[in-house]
Amino acid sequence: MVDGARAKVDMSGWNEVFDRLAGPARVSLARSMAVAGGEVVRDEAKMRASRGNTGKLAQAIYLAFRDAQSTDTHIEYSVTWNKAKAPHGHLPEFGYWQPFVVVKIGDTWVTTDRRLTQPKWIPAEPFLRPAFEASRGRALQAMLARGRERLPELLGQGDSAGLRAGNRGPLSTMPGAAVNLLRA
Repeated sequence: MVDGARAKVDMSGWNEVFDRLAGPARVSLARSMAVAGGEVVRDEAKMRASRGNTGKLAQAIYLAFRDAQSTDTHIEYSVTWNKAKAPHGHLPEFGYWQPFVVVKIGDTWVTTDRRLTQPKWIPAEPFLRPAFEASRGRALQAMLARGRERLPELLGQGDSAGLRAGNRGPLSTMPGAAVNLLRA
C-alpha cells in the first residue's frame, strides 16, 4: 500500500452544515463525500495502471475505508491495490532493480533464473500519485456534488438522522471547499 500522498480537504465552509448534524448523520455525510472523491481518484489510477501488459494491476485497484484511522470527526479512505491479485504493483509505482534475465515467450514476459552480470534499474512508471494529482480537482467537485445531494436526504430524515433540534434553516446555497496536498 502506498502512503506517500495525503489529501486534506478544508471543509471550513461546510462547518456550519456539519454542526447541524450529529452522530450517524454527520459520519454518513462525510463518508458519502469521501467515497465520491475517492472513486474519481480510483478510476484515474485504474486508467493510468492499465498501461501494463496484463491489466491485472488496473483490475486490482480499489477504494478502501481505513477504519483504524477513522473517527467520528476524521474519515479516511485510501486508493490501493489488492496485493493478492497484483503482488508486484509496487514495482511500476516506484521502479526497481532487475537482477535476472527476462525473456519474452509469446505474449508473456518470463523471468529466468540467470542473473544479469550487472543489475538493471527499471525506472518507475507511477500511477497512484499522478492519478491523484491529475484528478484532485474533479475529486473535490465530486465530493461537493455528493454533499449537496446527500445533505437534503439527511435533513429530510429529521431528528432520527441526528439533526440537532432547532437548527433547521434554508439551504439555498452550499459552501465550497479547498484542497491542500500534504506530502508525507
